[in-house]
Amino acid sequence: MPSDSAIQSAATLALREAIALYGEIGLQVAVIHRGALVVDAVAGVADQATGRPVEQDTLFLVFSNSKGVTATVVHRLVERGLMEYDAPLATYWPAFAKHGKGNVTVRHALSHRAGLPEFRDVPMSDYPSLLQTGRHLENATPDWAPGASMAYHSMTFGTLLGRAVEGATGTPFGDVMRAEVAHPLGLDDMWFGVPEDVAMSARIATLEAANDPDPSTGLGPITHEERGDRAQSASDFNTSAARAGCMPAAGLITNARALVRHYAAMREAGLDGVRLLSPSTIAEATMPYSGADGAHVAWTTRMGLGYALGAAIHPFCGIPTVAPWPDAFGHTGFGGSISMYCPSHDLAVVMTKNALAPSRFSFQSWDLVLRAIAGALGIDYDG
Repeated sequence: MPSDSAIQSAATLALREAIALYGEIGLQVAVIHRGALVVDAVAGVADQATGRPVEQDTLFLVFSNSKGVTATVVHRLVERGLMEYDAPLATYWPAFAKHGKGNVTVRHALSHRAGLPEFRDVPMSDYPSLLQTGRHLENATPDWAPGASMAYHSMTFGTLLGRAVEGATGTPFGDVMRAEVAHPLGLDDMWFGVPEDVAMSARIATLEAANDPDPSTGLGPITHEERGDRAQSASDFNTSAARAGCMPAAGLITNARALVRHYAAMREAGLDGVRLLSPSTIAEATMPYSGADGAHVAWTTRMGLGYALGAAIHPFCGIPTVAPWPDAFGHTGFGGSISMYCPSHDLAVVMTKNALAPSRFSFQSWDLVLRAIAGALGIDYDG
């Protein structure tokens, strides 16, 4: 078994290579293998304008990696009997039943088959409020009958499940996440809605459009359209309102060392005495779904109940989504951050970042870093 310092060195070198090759700005990676933290590495800057370096405690907004944590909250409530997978969302959120939505279940929402893949005519100012986005969905009409098809519910996922969780518990979603995930694992750096604290705000990395990839990669420079799209997203999510609000689909603010503990606590043996989900729940949550018409989420053919599953090739990047191992599960985030746990290798890995790369190469850095980690640990990546 290689030393922890050798694994840390391999991961750090890969992060620096990602900056040189793929236009990254600042990154963190944390790895827990067989219950032990073996990597807690950083590289680059948290803010290009000031040159503030990335530290282990730098906070990143991780976009759709949020969905993995939100799914865990729901699964824990199901285990405790406070929610049921096949109960209608309206059981916990009666106002949602309007316009033919009474049969949309928790399972439909978790598996992106609820028929409400996107908000329509919702201003960005409403997104940080679960109450406001919930009102939009209460008045929405689904695009298809529950389960009939499947499409990525990029932002609606969080509102569907977040409002149902609030109804089931009588507690704001951010507080439920803290009680169900953060507090049991001793995580001070995991938030849906960061507190108003100057010191904490100063630790948050600034989201930015990625720099151009190195010509040696064979990837063309970022186009004007790609840069504009990523710059707009960065501008939208860098605001104090977005950071303070609750967006369970895409608003989690955390760091790699905190998020990796969430995934490592999926171990059958638990992590430091805490096991977030039982093996039977994980088995249920990692069965792949599709719509009755055979449709899948556009960027993966293997989506479970809130978790993206391993061994699917990303259609835009041509690399394995989440990980090459079939039993891996976790989630990706807009711009290229990823988090996952692989039971067969007892391996949890999280990479956070502030450069928002175009879809055509957004996960190349993850592939580079995960390959380096697997190689250092003696784990077969391509077999």
